[in-house]
Amino acid sequence: MSKNNTKLWFSWFYQKWEKYDPGYLLESGLSPSQIAERFVNDNHNKFMELANEIDEENYHALKEFMKLSESELHILKYFLKLIKLKTL
Repeated sequence: MSKNNTKLWFSWFYQKWEKYDPGYLLESGLSPSQIAERFVNDNHNKFMELANEIDEENYHALKEFMKLSESELHILKYFLKLIKLKTL
């Protein structure tokens, strides 16, 4: 059984992401893709280090999490459309 290194990823990512202050960057006029690109560039070495810790089983767990995240985004978009319709 492989070690659960997905916790390593999430622990690092959320701590680093919060300090990165993406909300402020959005308010400063950067697009979501620009913020993501900057984050990746600023943390490239750590991404490489973490990637070396992830095995096939953990890779699939992270892919499943990505699918859940995409589903959440679609639900939020739907909800925002409902709010927009209500305010018209």
